[in-house]
Amino acid sequence: MTRSDHQPSLEPIVRPKRPREDMREVCNSTAAIVLATETSTSPIVVQFDELDKQPVTCEAQSNGAPLARPLQLFDGTTALEHALQAAIRAQVGMVYVLTVPQISQEVKRVSYAIKRRKDDPVVQVFEVEPDALLNRTREMGNVELFDIPFAILEIAHALAGDGFNRFESMLVMRADMVCITEDHLFELCEDFSRRKNAEVVASWIQWLRRPPYLISTGLLDRLVAEAQRAGEKGASEVPHIATVDHVFGEEKLAVNDAMPAGVDSFFESHPMMALQAVSLAEYSIEHPDEKLYSPNVSLSLIGPAVAKPLEDVERTMVDAAIAVRARSDYLDESELEELSWSDAFGKRNAADFPLLNDREHLGKLAYLDSAATSQRVDVALQAQRDFDEHENANVYRGGYPLSAQATFTFNDARKAVEDFIGAERRSVAFTANTTDALNLVALAWGEYHIEPDDLILTTIAEHHSAMLPFFMLAQRKGAQIEFVPYDSSGRIDQDVYMAALEKRPKLVTFAHIGNVFGIEAPVADMAYMAHEAGARVLLDAAQSFAHMPIDVSELGVDWLAFSGHKAYGPMGIGGLWISPQAFVEMDPLGGGGGVVSHVSTESYYLKQKSIQYEMGTPPVSQAVGLASAVGYLDSIGMHNVERHDATLTRYAVRGLEAIDGVTVVGDHSQLDGQHGLVSFTLRGVAPAQLAAFMGKLGVAIRSGGHCALPLHASLGRIGTGRLSVGVHTTQADIDAALVAIEMCRRSYEKK
Repeated sequence: MTRSDHQPSLEPIVRPKRPREDMREVCNSTAAIVLATETSTSPIVVQFDELDKQPVTCEAQSNGAPLARPLQLFDGTTALEHALQAAIRAQVGMVYVLTVPQISQEVKRVSYAIKRRKDDPVVQVFEVEPDALLNRTREMGNVELFDIPFAILEIAHALAGDGFNRFESMLVMRADMVCITEDHLFELCEDFSRRKNAEVVASWIQWLRRPPYLISTGLLDRLVAEAQRAGEKGASEVPHIATVDHVFGEEKLAVNDAMPAGVDSFFESHPMMALQAVSLAEYSIEHPDEKLYSPNVSLSLIGPAVAKPLEDVERTMVDAAIAVRARSDYLDESELEELSWSDAFGKRNAADFPLLNDREHLGKLAYLDSAATSQRVDVALQAQRDFDEHENANVYRGGYPLSAQATFTFNDARKAVEDFIGAERRSVAFTANTTDALNLVALAWGEYHIEPDDLILTTIAEHHSAMLPFFMLAQRKGAQIEFVPYDSSGRIDQDVYMAALEKRPKLVTFAHIGNVFGIEAPVADMAYMAHEAGARVLLDAAQSFAHMPIDVSELGVDWLAFSGHKAYGPMGIGGLWISPQAFVEMDPLGGGGGVVSHVSTESYYLKQKSIQYEMGTPPVSQAVGLASAVGYLDSIGMHNVERHDATLTRYAVRGLEAIDGVTVVGDHSQLDGQHGLVSFTLRGVAPAQLAAFMGKLGVAIRSGGHCALPLHASLGRIGTGRLSVGVHTTQADIDAALVAIEMCRRSYEKK
């Protein structure tokens, strides 16, 4: 396959119309359930395939009165009719419409008037109470498939076996997606029929893995049975779902993921951030005799002193914060001591981070996204600035004192980073980031050692940056790539891993700590087994580099990749540690100044070790900043960092699991799952909506697929929220996140 064979097209996709007979043959064993249950009047925004077309907002009634989303008007008819027409034209076996009492009469009128031909599928409308849907979902725990709650899965399961016809699959559609066509649905059915092991075919990427979904009846059987066994505890194990993503066109903005009307109103009447509510709760607990909610309450604790009563919504937030903090009463004495130590550790370190102490963010921002990018510590900022102001010159080249000093400083920076991971001199090549380092291995080693039919072994839980370079390498070389699954706790399935090693892979690559599960891999054991099988081992240490002590001599891997911006240092710099055994098997990606000691018209001589991978002028001041950042981590103690992470992870997981509707992804009960990173979902709320809501309350978390879409597909999730701590994180930061999640849950249930 040539490079041009798999490049995405920039031309709009033009789908030919399918003959009805073709559709009937493929789609007839599928039933469709159209969800006309959304009573929100927030406008539908229509995205078009054509690149030159602007989004269009659907219309209300002619008198301007707002309409529920399924009944909003587009292109001369309702959104619901667009969805029904697509299902009917696709010739599915049956069409069911699920609606709620508030809009049922209009939904029934639209649904029953739509049948045009005698051979069209039958349309049936079912009315359900929204409270009944919510209560049933609560009753069966937090089981859901992508954004479909258990109650609707249960209904789909029952309808799939309607009468004497047991449909092979159920097509779940949302009534407010007016761009869905019969061709979309046909392609989903066609994919399902071709891939015999598929349990879900999900529409991606035009709707960002939103409906329509095609779900096998067998999976519905399994999910309902598992939920009924689990009862109120919900799904206790990490699921494995065979999901196929069917790609439709280019990625669209998630404009329809805006917070629904009614939820946004939560923010209209109060100035308080979640961290401020926690501060008031702490004050109230410490001063129980003072009337926090009196008309003359002083809010000087959370900003300029004002004499005003708290708004009702602010009082609700403070009450929630008091309830969160009260959960500490259930901790035993040793747990309380650990939490107190960790809180003091975080508070002391927080003083070292300028952004957290500026006037805009002090006491208001709970920054819980260190797994994506950590805040920059003051000593790293200052070291980089000092170099830029007082030592800036090119390295390795100038004969004048300033250049010599810059070279000494750069070499010292490299040594500091190497010492931080127990590495030998000149064994770390500076790169732009972890992604750059991983690609360096794929190109500088893989291009010379991976051959047709060779096996590359990785896991389904890898970051795209650790997966795509080797996916692409396998495509170029005609090699195979195999993905090891995780077990029911979210750990790499060691039985499958050992069985895969019997196939003698050339390369094994995996993460030290996963960026979704947050669970540490048994690196030394896995590396030893891989070497016994004849493979080289590449470790993605992006999430471990700043969170636990690392000694490359103990890990036993061949390469270790890391980033500076996740370690309280600058963006734009990372590194690749290269073992002596791997180094002799690599060739530089290119030549240029900095990598050679001598060049003649007949030959060249490369500089020793890792420097030969740093073409041109290196990122000197960034390296200085990174060296100062790891020096800071050394000064506070990596064992202390690890202890702090573990304590706050346990505290956060306990708090998350206490919130109705929250599901924590993966098992964090053991130390290998306590490295400061927890992913979770909130029932009925899309991850992007959750993060946006929490962001408005001053809590910064990550949301979405976290560059691990294959993993989320196998989990049956459209994404997750991710809370990740730093050395500056305190108990109050975690409490603020819990308060924000609780407020989000209440707001969405009331909408």
